[in-house]
Amino acid sequence: MSSSRAEIFGKIRQALVKPRPVHHHGHPPAPADLSQLFASAASRDGLVEKFRREFELVSGEFVFCDNNASIFEFLSQLIQSSTTTRIAVSRHPICQRLSIAKWLQDRMPGTSLLVEEIESENPYARERLRNAMAQVQLSITGAEYLIAESGTLVVAAGSQASRQISLLPSIHAVLATADQIYPNMADLFLEIQKKYGAKLPGSALTCITGPSRTADIEKVLIKGVHGPTRLITIMVG
Repeated sequence: MSSSRAEIFGKIRQALVKPRPVHHHGHPPAPADLSQLFASAASRDGLVEKFRREFELVSGEFVFCDNNASIFEFLSQLIQSSTTTRIAVSRHPICQRLSIAKWLQDRMPGTSLLVEEIESENPYARERLRNAMAQVQLSITGAEYLIAESGTLVVAAGSQASRQISLLPSIHAVLATADQIYPNMADLFLEIQKKYGAKLPGSALTCITGPSRTADIEKVLIKGVHGPTRLITIMVG
């Protein structure tokens, strides 16, 4: 037997002794622990600045307010500069904690205020809310999460929160805090899985990356086709 032939048969014997590898179509086998696959190597330091930079790159407006007085001062300037008279406020915990609706009633008497009130999935209640929300010019809501990597806001819809409040008004202002920011979507999904398991918070999670825009028509960028023309994040210190 020639030396080359003996070498080939030797390699075949060694391959038969070893366990047969599992074929993964060119991809490594998925680890049992999802955190090994998705865990971010990014530091949490500077996530606010990372989010701000990415958010502004997609035409979002970022404002940092270190106290309640600065929040209300900014909202007052926003309402006056945009000549907004119809405002909707969500029942998000951060809006209730800051008493946004009460402040508007006390300090902005010339505005028409709609506080999102819906207790069930009743289709008639949803329709009434949708019709009322279609007349709103500015909505003020909270966010569940923020994604630094893409400058994305994540809001939840459910029996007490509609998606219309973030889609129908022409200006959407979102209140958030730094501890809601995650490096990327994978880290966020791991946190949601850890906290909620198979049951997601709310009936839907909506990811919002910048104000509504499209270039489908003649490659011309147009804002506000499918949602607000302005999207503002108010980072609460």
